[in-house]
Amino acid sequence: MTLRLSAMQSRVLALSLLVLVIAAAVAAVALPTWLVHKHYDTYLEDYTDRLQRYRRVAALRPAIEEALKAVEAREGRQNYLKGASAASAAAELRGLATKIIETNGGRIASSQALPAKAGGKAAGPGKVAISILMNTTIDSLLRILYALETNQPYLFLDQLTVRVGQGRLNQSIPGIGPEYQVQLTVSGFTLAEGGKP
Repeated sequence: MTLRLSAMQSRVLALSLLVLVIAAAVAAVALPTWLVHKHYDTYLEDYTDRLQRYRRVAALRPAIEEALKAVEAREGRQNYLKGASAASAAAELRGLATKIIETNGGRIASSQALPAKAGGKAAGPGKVAISILMNTTIDSLLRILYALETNQPYLFLDQLTVRVGQGRLNQSIPGIGPEYQVQLTVSGFTLAEGGKP
């Protein structure tokens, strides 16, 4: 079965096919071009934004360099023990810890220097530690721990053991807290000769 179209219908059909072919050709060229332009516009916006951020960071360079010089100008050695050898640093550490403990109401039963540990580098900081056994109340213990942790040079606490005294002699007295036996390790760092903080 064949359809016969009138002259007007065949012209309209031909014109419609021509418009459809032209639209397909335009779409085949225009759509990829538009997508590529959109991709590159997004790419350019992203890199323009990055460039502006990098320029802002670069503008901060003088302020950062001045802050760095100020930090370098501060004496970093104040955070380290002054002892040149492990023995003198351990003695200094023992003196600092004894002063802090006795000032805050504690009584040292014994203290012992632990073997020194060298840092990872030859001229790097070495760790010096002492083990302390003391008697104190809980309020004094809190003050002692705070004073040790906030001291300058920096001191570090490790292996804290708190034991309550037992027996008839350690009965709580009204107004006075019980006394505890506390064992802890206090450590600090010392610089080797010529070492830099």
